[in-house]
Amino acid sequence: MRIDDYEFEEEKTLQGLADLLTRIAEQVAQGSNLELPMPSLKEGTITLPLGEPVETGIEVSFRKDFIHLRIDLSWTRPVVGVKTDE
Repeated sequence: MRIDDYEFEEEKTLQGLADLLTRIAEQVAQGSNLELPMPSLKEGTITLPLGEPVETGIEVSFRKDFIHLRIDLSWTRPVVGVKTDE
């Protein structure tokens, strides 16, 4: 079940794409949080807590006029602020 879904699409130049992927790679290497542009109609950034292991998936589809490359990353959502009965 999806609790919150966000989508973000933006056309970028090759240099802009390289910059975005570099920033993502640097944040993943640091290993704490991943900050991404907030999806459309909202301002700021969305911060995601990173966890291990990271599942990866790559999907390529060829269309008449476009090539679509989808890269999926997923990891277990850390449990934050859970109270236990003692």
